[in-house]
Amino acid sequence: MTKSIIPTSSKSSNCLVCEQETNGKRHYGATVCRACAAFFRRAGCSRLKKVCKKKNTCSFSKDGYFPCKSCRLQKCLAIGMSSESFQFNRDGYQNEGVIQKIPPTMDIFCGRPNFIIFQSSKPSSNSQTSKSFLDLQFLIDKATLIFQQGCETPIRAKTNLEKMSIGLRKIQKSIQLPDPQKIEKFGREEAMCQLEYYIVSVTKWLTHFDDFQTLPQSLQLKILEGIWSIWWKLQRLACFVRTIKNIITEEKLKGMKQDQLIYAWDQRKLDMSWLCNKYTVEELKFFMDIPTEIRLDVLTRSMFELQPSDMELTFMLCQLCFHHVGKRFQGEILQISEKFQEKLSNDLHDYYVNDQKNPYYMKRLASMMKINNQLQLDACRNQTKLDLATVFDIFCIEVSHPELFVEA
Repeated sequence: MTKSIIPTSSKSSNCLVCEQETNGKRHYGATVCRACAAFFRRAGCSRLKKVCKKKNTCSFSKDGYFPCKSCRLQKCLAIGMSSESFQFNRDGYQNEGVIQKIPPTMDIFCGRPNFIIFQSSKPSSNSQTSKSFLDLQFLIDKATLIFQQGCETPIRAKTNLEKMSIGLRKIQKSIQLPDPQKIEKFGREEAMCQLEYYIVSVTKWLTHFDDFQTLPQSLQLKILEGIWSIWWKLQRLACFVRTIKNIITEEKLKGMKQDQLIYAWDQRKLDMSWLCNKYTVEELKFFMDIPTEIRLDVLTRSMFELQPSDMELTFMLCQLCFHHVGKRFQGEILQISEKFQEKLSNDLHDYYVNDQKNPYYMKRLASMMKINNQLQLDACRNQTKLDLATVFDIFCIEVSHPELFVEA
């Protein structure tokens, strides 16, 4: 009589191969976990013969790790698992000669390999009428009116940078991260309100810059068009860091792993069907920046370690935006943006030397520029993804001002 290698002390809810917890279901004739079932499926379909280097004397660790595939396969066979239970017509594991006829798959219906998820759509006569139209002219009109009215409250400050810093504080006080527990749904209406808030906030912030107010209205709108998105990327990062600082101590943060999840929104409440009805939110993230979580990535950690003051954050926003918009539009706007950056750099120097009594500020300045450079690289990558979205025609809407959503 042969001795069985089935562990006698295993509970009915434990896998008979690795002794790890399982759901109690039978796979291929025995109660095993999904991992062991998948291994047996692969091993049973493989043409390669597995040989034990220790002549079938391998021992198994209690954590479910198997150093030898041959011994693991023998244990699967010993507890009664059988390849006769394989159903080759239900998945991609197929032995030669089992399936005589190729079934109709996505390859046949779409005329492309099934590993290609996205494809450019064929132009059709009704392709334009099938999309909804989003008119954003009201945002341009609102921004124009704000520029005409100027700064809401007169502010007295020594420098332009200080004046813009005071204006930034007003915006920061009104920023609050949405509570995931209170949001019932985030769809088209909520997205439009957020977009309006973003553009109006940046417009009001720019009115605190005296030199910007002297520009022709057409140039003001052009610069706003080019900076509002990247402005909010940095401002949102600063907002995230302030939130993290309130809920996590600095000591605990240092011990956290890179890219660890800190804060997340329920994606089931995020309705993106008005923007794209073909793909899920996770799939859409390949094409566009959809912030649904806060992770301790390189940017967040760098910002937390820097802890910029209001003046420093204002300079970071100015340098990031004016450098970005000058690089994008070139010409007259590039010349204007370079003059702005020079003036604001002098204001920052005055802040460090006269107010902070710190003439040795190059290390902090380098850290600030490192964050800005990374944000610009991210913007370039995002623009590449958006270009792909245009090629594959994934969006089901058209906007009146598509230039507002060009990131680089």
